[in-house]
Amino acid sequence: GIATDAAWSFKMTVHVIGDEGCRCFGDAMRDLDNKALIRGNFILLGADTVTNADLRPVLEQHKRQAKFDKGTAATLVFKECANNVRTGNELLIAVDRRNDRLHYHQRLRMHHKESRYQIPLDVFLGNSCVALHHNLLDPQIAIGSPSMLSLFNDNFDFQTRDDFVRGLLINEELLDSRIYVAMLPAAQYAHKVNNWPAYQLVSRDIINRWAYPFVPDIGLYKLQQQYVFHKDNIYKSPEAHVSKVALLQNVVIQAGSHVDSGTVISDSVIGANCRIGKNCRLTNAYLMAAVTVMDNCKLEHCVVGDGAIINVDCDVSAGCVLGAKSVLPAKTTLAKTLITSTPSRRRSEDEVAVELKSIGPNAYIVSDLTTGDPEDSDGEDLLPQQALCIPKMGDLLAPLDEI
Repeated sequence: GIATDAAWSFKMTVHVIGDEGCRCFGDAMRDLDNKALIRGNFILLGADTVTNADLRPVLEQHKRQAKFDKGTAATLVFKECANNVRTGNELLIAVDRRNDRLHYHQRLRMHHKESRYQIPLDVFLGNSCVALHHNLLDPQIAIGSPSMLSLFNDNFDFQTRDDFVRGLLINEELLDSRIYVAMLPAAQYAHKVNNWPAYQLVSRDIINRWAYPFVPDIGLYKLQQQYVFHKDNIYKSPEAHVSKVALLQNVVIQAGSHVDSGTVISDSVIGANCRIGKNCRLTNAYLMAAVTVMDNCKLEHCVVGDGAIINVDCDVSAGCVLGAKSVLPAKTTLAKTLITSTPSRRRSEDEVAVELKSIGPNAYIVSDLTTGDPEDSDGEDLLPQQALCIPKMGDLLAPLDEI
């Protein structure tokens, strides 16, 4: 059982280190360096990274490279991905085929497939054996040398990991530091969940068991099995009430949820204590806890927050996200829309609240223009080619230009 297989984790000690002055990734790295808590090689990954990868071979590769090249600052871990799906974490890199040294790094646009790339000529003139990879995913996993922390401390313009990569590639000789690359095997899974398209993709992969042993029926929560695994990737809690309901494929239903007759569900996740009425159709829908969906509703490619209510005869599709406790009036049709339950929104305490358009007593439309900060360089660094907008849910099988 899970208690036996993961016995090592029960004896593991976790130290949480915090600092109120840290406002970005770079500040956290500088704080770790100032506290001198890390003295050797370390594994660096975000809390939003989902992976079952065995990183021991990558760590050993990094150690060998560091012995050969004293200027080794980091080894970035990438994985091959499908060319027809974009989540904002895909990139193009140029690598020296002889030693896996990184020479060029560019993130790809989320919703468009590039017809051409602009790569500096120096990448090819200075290296006789360069390989270009344009089908790679960045799960935000890296092996860092102790010098990586000091590089952040010496360069306060390094705010994000992309700042660090770009800074070292531009100033390799000045900083006397280099970055190398490691590829994960095809059988190992890794992905970063930092937006709704990535959330949708990783949810689908977990349901289809590509991230095994991280599957719904493994029983990590309270070390008890929460779901019974049925054919066609149906994961249903024994405490869920589903009668005369068509569960087609790739469905997760948590405990306490009740689905009435005549409803058809496929490729969806139903949270705890949800109530779904009669004759509804849910496809690629993600319902959090205590969501109520009245009769005759259609939900496609959407996310519904905790405690939200969708009244009768509603059509919610094409990338909608409904915030917690929002209430959608009856016979509402929405597409590519974000809904919140509060009438105003402000990006910071210093800004004036922005009044939002109301479609009901507890349903207000959130515009893309009220969600991002145009002066925030972090977002631009991560996705320099992407317009300021909220990545929404969509059809993962659709051509990039149609999403």
